Amino acid sequence: MQLMAYTADHHAKLDVSEAIPEGCTLTWIEDASHLSSNLAWKQTRILILVASDWPMPDIDSLMDNFAPRHVILVDLTPEAHWHGIQQNQQVRKHLHWCELEGLTDLIIQLTQMTSFDPGSRLALLSPRNDCDGALLAIATASQLQRKHKQSVLLLDLGRPYSDVSSYLGSGDRIDFLTLLEKKDYLSAQWLEEQDLDAAAGIHVIGMPDADNYSAVTLEALVDVMDLLEGVYSNIVINLTGMPPSPLLFFMVNRCDQHWLLADQKNVSLKSACDLAELLYLQGIRPGSVNLVLAPFSPEVMPGKEMIQNQLPVLVRGDLPYTFAVITDINANALFPPSGEFRLYIKAVEKLLWLPTEKSRWQFSLGW
Repeated sequence: MQLMAYTADHHAKLDVSEAIPEGCTLTWIEDASHLSSNLAWKQTRILILVASDWPMPDIDSLMDNFAPRHVILVDLTPEAHWHGIQQNQQVRKHLHWCELEGLTDLIIQLTQMTSFDPGSRLALLSPRNDCDGALLAIATASQLQRKHKQSVLLLDLGRPYSDVSSYLGSGDRIDFLTLLEKKDYLSAQWLEEQDLDAAAGIHVIGMPDADNYSAVTLEALVDVMDLLEGVYSNIVINLTGMPPSPLLFFMVNRCDQHWLLADQKNVSLKSACDLAELLYLQGIRPGSVNLVLAPFSPEVMPGKEMIQNQLPVLVRGDLPYTFAVITDINANALFPPSGEFRLYIKAVEKLLWLPTEKSRWQFSLGW
């Protein structure tokens, strides 16, 4: 994973370089100007700024130009003059202050994959719609419900169609645009009265087939998502097929886990990596942006290790071939899970709760 660092104190370079964890690549900035056209600057996930004095105009300028991506400020001033600067401006909301001794741990926190916790929210993304986001969303919600013993909201905004309700044979009780239109009348009690349980503790809110985003406002989105997040601890948002848009970026910023779906085709992998770059530019935590591989055919498996060696995105894992699950989908018989869908759910379980052994991080620059 690509990191860049800047300091005017050359004596600090060795200490910073030694603090970089395995799997990360560090490039030093020698000239703080004219970086906007620098390819390494564009591909950098985290910027490390080492401040030995205060004020330092170069550091202020670098922070502003790198925002909203994550910045680590290592404060070497005797009285920690830079401490608290992260509360001063909204543009610096992804600014992390630390001392030199805490640099390694902070980098790991920002770059490592994490397992789901009882309050996690997941976005499933695939701009090309190469993978079955509806099936993965259902399996994920099912596992979260089984693990935490509470209802899980599956917000199905997949394009061009919201298929989750059809897969479950439940029909749409209410759609997301209706929630936005009724935002002034919504309450947790009203939501609980809508009978959203589609299957096994999975509550589904879909999207109407006819898109009409003209009436959607940021205020309405914030109000509705605040309500939903107050009712549900776990939320799975299916955004597969949705191109980069203000709605997509709003949703991913409400999530702490982001899975990019792709098969083994080069064009599919490249599309996922391009979307990952857009997420990094939104200030999404680099370690939360993970690639999930699905086989295009049973004869050509994803090749996880080979793909990880070639891509600058963390590969979270792979899924089994799902052709045999189609019969269960057509018969609305996914639950209780059996046969191939049971195996699929087991694979999703591994994606949700990562193995306890230390992951082998393999990153490379470029595509």
